[in-house]
Amino acid sequence: MPLEERACAVSHEHTMPTGPAALESDAWSRLWRAGVLHSCSTAIEGNYDGEIAAFWNARFNGLQARQRVVDIGTGNGALPLLAKRHAAQRGIDFDIHGVDAADIDPPRWASGTTSFDGITFHARTRMEDLPFEAGSVALVTSQYAFEYSRTREPALQEIFRIIGHAGTAAFLLHSSDSLISMTLHQQHEACALLFDETRILDLAHQWVSSLAGPPASSQGTAQIQQTFQSASTRLVVAASALPEAAILRKAFHYLHATLEQAQGSPWHALQYLANARDDLENERTRLQHLAGAIMDLRELEGLHQQCIEAGYASSILRPLDQAAGSRMGWTLVVSP
Repeated sequence: MPLEERACAVSHEHTMPTGPAALESDAWSRLWRAGVLHSCSTAIEGNYDGEIAAFWNARFNGLQARQRVVDIGTGNGALPLLAKRHAAQRGIDFDIHGVDAADIDPPRWASGTTSFDGITFHARTRMEDLPFEAGSVALVTSQYAFEYSRTREPALQEIFRIIGHAGTAAFLLHSSDSLISMTLHQQHEACALLFDETRILDLAHQWVSSLAGPPASSQGTAQIQQTFQSASTRLVVAASALPEAAILRKAFHYLHATLEQAQGSPWHALQYLANARDDLENERTRLQHLAGAIMDLRELEGLHQQCIEAGYASSILRPLDQAAGSRMGWTLVVSP
């Protein structure tokens, strides 16, 4: 089908992963269904801008009309949209694809976007098994995606296969010296407080259940309230020491809304709380996945050297700062 006639398509031909990878994939699928464009949506409104956008536009500058771009770990298609906009500004089209192991469907779920026409998405597709012919891809892009692979070596070899000896691959990678990494320990500490130490969601469930069920003794109700309020106070105190723990702010919002709903309909409040727990537990899973993805300088240099040894002698590894003191990770441009 001619590129100019091809509307947005979403392919679901691959099977879902199993085991721990399935849990992670489901957690990411739920994030993309929430409509966020990318995983930095709390810090960057809309699509990527600043130095991040400049890095990707520099990569797109090297492409000619109708050349193929494949974004791995695409989420809701932030980089494909950047590529499409760049091509439009030059009066040309690229053959743009977005690949993700999660069950994505950006035209359905992504919010605040204009059009995905001309972009093909491949849902439930692992980066270790890409549906493209050898040497058929001019540019592979990956922002905060490649490093999440549990099998980086096969994933890298698959990227080498599809770009061949003429294509390029570009990565923005999570690094141990980035702002994201530096705030991660606060997020983990907050998760431990929420789920393991205070068990605040269980206590909220007990309190609301006491309102929904048969009348309890005044002493029993008072004990439930006291235990919940004590745990809440502990979390409020912890929040002041964990300013980067966004999951705490989200939990506070959910708890406040739950208790407000409980005044009118305890049963509806219990359902709301169940959904809130599901969302928070999925975020915890994504944070755990992130912790395993972050690369230290030794790993980054090793990946760079591996690309050079594979014949991509012009590969360049550099840090990327969105602003002074705001390191977002390291970029790796892989080229012959």
